[in-house]
Amino acid sequence: MKMERKKQSAIKSIDDDSVNSKTKKKNGRQSMAKKVKNELEVDRTFEESGTETKRGSLSSKQIKRKRSICGQKITPSAQVAMSTFLTSTTTTGVDCLRKDFAELKTYVPPNYDHSVYKEHAARNRYKDVVCLDATRVVLTQNVPPEHDYIHANWIKMEHVDKKFIAAQGPLENTISDFWRMIHQENAVTILMLCKIEECGKVKCAQYWPTEQGSYKTYGSMFVNNKKLRFRSSLVENDDKTIIYTLEVLPEGCSNSVITKLYYYQEWPDRGVPGSCLSVLRLIKYIDTAGPCVVHCSAGIGRTGTIIAIETGVQRLLKGNQVNIKDIVIQLRNQRASSVQTEAQYIFVHVCLLNYIMLKMPNMKNREAVVRFQDKVDTANMA
Repeated sequence: MKMERKKQSAIKSIDDDSVNSKTKKKNGRQSMAKKVKNELEVDRTFEESGTETKRGSLSSKQIKRKRSICGQKITPSAQVAMSTFLTSTTTTGVDCLRKDFAELKTYVPPNYDHSVYKEHAARNRYKDVVCLDATRVVLTQNVPPEHDYIHANWIKMEHVDKKFIAAQGPLENTISDFWRMIHQENAVTILMLCKIEECGKVKCAQYWPTEQGSYKTYGSMFVNNKKLRFRSSLVENDDKTIIYTLEVLPEGCSNSVITKLYYYQEWPDRGVPGSCLSVLRLIKYIDTAGPCVVHCSAGIGRTGTIIAIETGVQRLLKGNQVNIKDIVIQLRNQRASSVQTEAQYIFVHVCLLNYIMLKMPNMKNREAVVRFQDKVDTANMA
């Protein structure tokens, strides 16, 4: 398949580089209604939101599967839930949502014990990002002589079948622990939302072999890179995701676990991506066969945001009412400080509104989403 024209940029969300310059946004932004229309047309025409391709240009031979965002039918109860959320969010407005997030800043989980975290200071990336005792992942493989601690928490959200583990980006001295966790919990999906280095600072250790066919041993864990693929996007500069198929097993053991690592590179630290669709496509890859490990650098901002988005999507599809503030509270009860910034909190709403627009494509919904997005674009987000 050859594309005669490239799809326009996706709906512009809150961006740390743009919120401080209204002039730049005004000059660089096209008609939002036109963007929304293009988003919908491309997704419905090609339905290749999850296509994986080898390095190079997109061709019909390279298309392996289709994972359309708007291809799944929705029930009448889901339509009601979606309409309710869209009306409620667009009526409430950006200012009220910002007030909601401000109230969340002082929220402390009822069970805030984190004594084990304090005992392993050298294995924590940040001094001010705690790992709650109640939900921490306890390592059992090769213990002793190895320890049972890793900065990671179980996340189980109401009305969501998928299980998550929210983790910090591995340190050089915790790479083996990370792979012990993957093998122990049979985690079949890893979402990596940060780059190895951002703004000149190391945000995550290089914890896997990057070349296809290469392998490496980390402590007692053997990791083999079986396949390397690049996910194509029909949107220019919309998505840069590298997909690794990795075999993981302890040394001397034949019982391996195959996991897929999705390395998503378009999410700035403490900010949000430029496209909602690229994130909605990414969550389509979350497998229900085993827990999904999600991490960024600290494992709370970008990590909490994408879990909140997936929770909202799943609740809407089941016809449940969605309140993002309640979702964030439930998240923070399991992974402290999840969803770090105001921009990320608003981005959850923006993603769900765009998802609803794709599932229920009519002019009324489209115009409501466009108006809301315009207000987001002109807000000075922190």
